[in-house]
Amino acid sequence: MKFWKALFVFCIPFFSLGQQEVLIKVDHYLELKKYEEAEMALLRAANIRFAPGLMDKLGEVYGLQGKWDKAIGIYEELTDTYPQNPEYQFRYGGVLARKAQNSSKLRALMLLGRIKEGFTKAVELNPNHIEARWALVDLYVSIPGIVGGSTSKAYKYARELKAISPFEGYLALGYVCEYDDEPLKAEQHYKRALSYLSNLGSVPRNQLNYQIGKVCSDYGIQLEKGIQHMGAYINNFTVKDGVPLYWAYYRMAKLYRHQGAMEQASSWVEKALADRPTFKPALEEREVIRALL
Repeated sequence: MKFWKALFVFCIPFFSLGQQEVLIKVDHYLELKKYEEAEMALLRAANIRFAPGLMDKLGEVYGLQGKWDKAIGIYEELTDTYPQNPEYQFRYGGVLARKAQNSSKLRALMLLGRIKEGFTKAVELNPNHIEARWALVDLYVSIPGIVGGSTSKAYKYARELKAISPFEGYLALGYVCEYDDEPLKAEQHYKRALSYLSNLGSVPRNQLNYQIGKVCSDYGIQLEKGIQHMGAYINNFTVKDGVPLYWAYYRMAKLYRHQGAMEQASSWVEKALADRPTFKPALEEREVIRALL
C-alpha cells in the first residue's frame, strides 16, 4: 500500500504537467474559435476523468458548441464528485438553463428545480458569487409566478449584488424594475450604474458589455461608450453570452440613430434582419431610420 501511495505522489507532477500542456493547447484553439479541435484535444487527454480542471474545460467547450446534454453530463459528474465547489454548481445550473431555453415548455419546467438548486448552492458556497446572483435575478423575473417566479426574490438578489458590486447591483435593479413595469425606477438605477463606469476600467464579463450598450441605446445616453461596449460584445461573442447577436446588431442601430449617423444605423439594422428576418424590433427600427433618412 505504501508503495502505491508513493507512486501516486511521485506521478502527480507529471499528470499536472500533462494537464497544463493540454490546457494551453485548448485555450489556443478557443482563442481561434476552433471548438471541435479543442474538444478533441481534451478527449485525447489520457487522464481526463481524474483531472477536474480538464473536465471543467470540456464542459465549457461543449457549452460553446451548444452541446448542452454533454455539458450537463460533465457538470453532473463534477458536482457529484466535488459538491462543495461553487463554480461547478453555478456552471451546472447554467448549462441546465441553456438546455431549458432550447427545449419545450414542459421540458423547461422539468429542469427548473435543478437549475434553481445549482445557482442557489453556488451562492451558499460562495456568498460573493456575482454571476450566480445575476442568474437568480434573471431566473426569478423570467419565469411566471405560477411556477416559482418572484420579483421580490429577484429584488433580493439584486440588492445583495449591489452590496458586492454597486455597478452590477444597479444594473440588476434596473433590470428587475423593467420587468416589474417600473420604467422610471429602472432608468434611475441604470443611470446610477453608468456613473460607476469611469472608475471601473474593463468589464469582467462580456455579458456586461451588452448590458451597458443596451442601457445607452434605450435611453440615448453616453452613446460613444455604448457603441464601444456593444462593439466589444459583438467582437467577443460566444454562445455562452446568452443574448443573440441580432439583438446586439439592433442595439447598435439604435445607438447610431441616436447619434444621428443614419447610414451606420441602417447598416446595423439590416445586419440584424439578415440574421433574423422576422425580428419585430429591428423591423420597427428600420422604419424609424428610413423616415429620418
